[in-house]
Amino acid sequence: MSITLSLWGPGLDWLPRPLRTREYWALVGRFGFFGPLIGGLPYVWLIITLPFVFAVGLAPALIAGMLYAAWWVTPGPRRPTPLWRATLGAICGTAGCAAVAWIVSPGSPGIPFVILAVHGVPAAIVLGLATRAEPRKQGDAP
Repeated sequence: MSITLSLWGPGLDWLPRPLRTREYWALVGRFGFFGPLIGGLPYVWLIITLPFVFAVGLAPALIAGMLYAAWWVTPGPRRPTPLWRATLGAICGTAGCAAVAWIVSPGSPGIPFVILAVHGVPAAIVLGLATRAEPRKQGDAP
């Protein structure tokens, strides 16, 4: 007699199709890694910059990356110009900073938002502009 334990889970099929692509998670990872580094450039003269930058900026960068990547990998015929990518990066960066500021200080998120947005929005604009410019064709599968 043999007893085996097996685990079953729902898998990733419940997620929307664009969120299951490698391109989506690569873009989220790029925002999560480079976003805090770009936003923390004014503090590069400090000795303990790297841990501080990632402790403060990782959550807004990941939220901004998830929003930007969800738009980027959605299929459809479009030619995103640099101005459009920069605008979308600014919108996603603002949303990420606002979400984290509201979580950190739900009573008065204004000051944390300003502190995060001063560094996070320019970083999201730079990363939006750094995204490859060639559009995906209508027939390409995500």
